[in-house]
Amino acid sequence: MANNNSTIPPDAILNPYTPLAFLPPDIANQFQVICYVNVAILAAFTWDWLMAIPEEYLIIRKVGFSRPNIVYFLSRFGTFGYCLTTTIFRTVSMDDCKTLVYIKGSLLEIGVPATSLLFLFRVKAVYNNSKIITAFFGLLWLVITGLNTLILVGISPDHIPYTKRCTEGLALPEYTTVPIIVTAVNDTLVFFAISYRMLSSAMIRSTWRARTKSFFTGDGLMHLSWVLLQSGQVYYFITIGFAITATALVLFPGFPVVLKPVLCSAFIALSSVMACCVYRVILAVLTDLDSLEDSQLTTNPIVSSIVQPIISQTPTHSL
Repeated sequence: MANNNSTIPPDAILNPYTPLAFLPPDIANQFQVICYVNVAILAAFTWDWLMAIPEEYLIIRKVGFSRPNIVYFLSRFGTFGYCLTTTIFRTVSMDDCKTLVYIKGSLLEIGVPATSLLFLFRVKAVYNNSKIITAFFGLLWLVITGLNTLILVGISPDHIPYTKRCTEGLALPEYTTVPIIVTAVNDTLVFFAISYRMLSSAMIRSTWRARTKSFFTGDGLMHLSWVLLQSGQVYYFITIGFAITATALVLFPGFPVVLKPVLCSAFIALSSVMACCVYRVILAVLTDLDSLEDSQLTTNPIVSSIVQPIISQTPTHSL
């Protein structure tokens, strides 16, 4: 009779140095998967940052440490630190799991608000620092900053029994999806607000059908307007698609509870990567002033409101 290799013999001695041996088999498998995913998220974010270093060097050289640039690097450092501490939390043995959770929380409160603040600066510039737009999206930014604490409140750090490996508990409360939902709503409103502004300034003013065509093709839009619109489309459709998927999986009862926390980490990392990418694209266009026609700088209020702060902050020798 053939032996069943999937059945543990009654007299087998489990390896006491393997933390996963003290978890149920299905939970142990999911825990191992989430460790791999956390490592992959950290590696992907690190690789993206390394690839962007030449562009970031040019940004600092041309514009210096302006307020948006400082926020950009806060998003980078905060999100990277969050991904790093999350990976350490999952893969390294330690005596105090709660302390590392507090560090994760501090880095989270730096990275996520900074990422959202990049788009607040963007929509303010497009609307020429309108007080109504600033107040509305500024309030949404404050809400996002405050709600991020729900992600940490939902974590119950503890050790795997008889080991020093940390775990976040076996359940992720449904309210932890609120920050993701609010962030998605904010991104949606920013996207539509900027898109409306760009299409309103299009040289094609006959019908909304023509403007809708401009939304997808860029016809009738100036170069900077099309870059603003296109980069927003790339960010929106990638991050919002992931946000909807992550929220649905967290709320779906049949999805393994151990795997749910990694969805939040992936969304936070993806949002930062995409927001920083969009920022670099826009700033590259703005600092390359030779690509902008003089008529755009003088006759188009949207282009002028975005370009003039860059001109005033750019050192003369770098133009």
